[in-house]
Amino acid sequence: MQNRSGIGPGEMRNMVIAIVLSLAILLGFEFFFNGPQRAKLQAEQRAQAEEVLREQQAAQAQTPTGDGETPAPASTGPVTREQALGAASTRIAIDTQEVDGSISLQGARIDDLNLRQYRETIDPTSPEVTLLSPINTQFGHDAFFGWELQQNEAVSTLSDSRSQWSTTEGARLTPQTPVTLTFDAGNGRTIERTISIDEHFMFTITDTVRNTSDAAVQVRPFGTVRRDGMPDHFKNNAIVHQGLIGAFGPNNTLHQTRFNDADKHARDRVRGRVGEDERIQEAQGQGGWFGITEHYWLAAIIPAQSERVSTYFDSRTEDGANDYRAAYRGEWHDVPAGGEITYTQRFFAGAKRYELLRDYQAGGEAAGGGAAIPRFDDAIDWGNFWFLTRPFFAMLHYFGQTFAGWGIVFNFGLAILASTVVIKLLMFPLVYQSFKAMAKMRGLQPKMKEVQERYAADKQRQQQEILKLYQTEKINPVAGCVPILLQIPVFYALYKTLTVTIEMRHEPFVGWIRDLSAQDPTSIFNLFGLLPFDLPTFLMIGLWPIFYGISMWALQALSPPPTDPIQAQIFRFLPILFTVMFAAFPAGLVIYWTWSNSLSILQQYVIMRRQGVETQLDKFLAKRFGREPTAAE
Repeated sequence: MQNRSGIGPGEMRNMVIAIVLSLAILLGFEFFFNGPQRAKLQAEQRAQAEEVLREQQAAQAQTPTGDGETPAPASTGPVTREQALGAASTRIAIDTQEVDGSISLQGARIDDLNLRQYRETIDPTSPEVTLLSPINTQFGHDAFFGWELQQNEAVSTLSDSRSQWSTTEGARLTPQTPVTLTFDAGNGRTIERTISIDEHFMFTITDTVRNTSDAAVQVRPFGTVRRDGMPDHFKNNAIVHQGLIGAFGPNNTLHQTRFNDADKHARDRVRGRVGEDERIQEAQGQGGWFGITEHYWLAAIIPAQSERVSTYFDSRTEDGANDYRAAYRGEWHDVPAGGEITYTQRFFAGAKRYELLRDYQAGGEAAGGGAAIPRFDDAIDWGNFWFLTRPFFAMLHYFGQTFAGWGIVFNFGLAILASTVVIKLLMFPLVYQSFKAMAKMRGLQPKMKEVQERYAADKQRQQQEILKLYQTEKINPVAGCVPILLQIPVFYALYKTLTVTIEMRHEPFVGWIRDLSAQDPTSIFNLFGLLPFDLPTFLMIGLWPIFYGISMWALQALSPPPTDPIQAQIFRFLPILFTVMFAAFPAGLVIYWTWSNSLSILQQYVIMRRQGVETQLDKFLAKRFGREPTAAE
């Protein structure tokens, strides 16, 4: 009988080796080459921004920014955060359990916000994460809301980021006490703004525009989230979207522009390759949301969901750094003489916690009961394979919350272990057949070796005889590839989940692992912390990666060894290669893989013993204790 597939055991093993080595090369290339290259690229982009600054400054002074305000005169350089915050009398304090900061009365800008529940490092005494900073500081980040006026077909700014607002003395924004600001735009037009905040990260801004003049006018709202350059500690992670983001347009389609792409747009504008009014992305539609996201944090405007708005992303080179903007303009509203209109919008500034985003998306009571926000949980970068990452995260999150309810501190570490068991159970029917085939393959090794020796001079006949042997013993050599192929999507889903979700940030595990989303902090080269010196990142090969390498070696010992000496040598080298590679991965991923290998070893050993196949462990036990365990053992 002929082999209809045309794939012999040698070719199949070569294909598996090619898959494994390709993954190893791609992952190694990402961590040891792409990472340093991205850092180098960021430095070059900053240098290019400084180079084109002189070309841009002359035109900048006369050119409108396109978001409802005229640019301020060229600055003399950033001021310190303390200087920018100025006197308390010029600001409204923000005080909740989740955030603290202030709102500037100039422009009613929300430009000072710290996240109380999150620290910069795993040290509980480290500073709070600062999300928003005054725009005239280095790496400023803020949001502001204004109005444009149309009268006699002429459009002008009614209020913008430099308008001076007023409020009652001692006003303080808390979840129980909203604040009210007023602005006199002149000519009988005033704006009253009420700002409230919920228990989490959502601001609600309600503006009442009054027209006491004797002529009707038209007004439209606009809002902008902006960021002035990226701080030095910013990490450009290829697996996580960081930059401009939003769900807007006719069908609230998800729009994403990375900071790197926005940088290119800014440079192209200065060099005349992009039109002065050309946006990175722009679309019109009803409602939606938009803003600027980092790895774990989001600042986003949510206009009235009944309002038809024009939303866009833009970036410009200003003062040696790129200014990123996500902005919108709403519809024109008629304000009759002696009349008024009211408009409500929201602003989210905080951590991208899944359950909270889902509540806002559904308009749930836990999120204040506001209008539903379409696709708001897409602020988390689930990736193109969201059908894998979302269920995987849901499972991790469920176990994590369950274990937390039991009072276990390292709840997400246990969630990873429990999720591994669930995955193993779901895959067991397929893996069982695969392990049975591998057990038979191992038991067939003496006969295969005999065939190879007998037909050593005739490779074609050797292949035919081996295929006959497979058919006689009813063995499918391809079945042994199933466990490897099944692990690839699981690897991606877990890696993505550990990397992008804030629920894993700074989550501890037992022992020395204090952050599941970071690499194992120990290293064999300083005796796992016993020697008092720090090491470069590429030498940080911790205990968990070593445990993983041992588990991979043990799992290989249960599998049928390659008959080809070169292939056998490659397989012996793989545990060392993967130990070095996995040292750079998040500790949670390495713990998962080590635990998964351990369960696979147990599964495969039991199956092989039931098939009557002797394993390397059996040989070790026989040598150590002078006997061989029976199949019942």
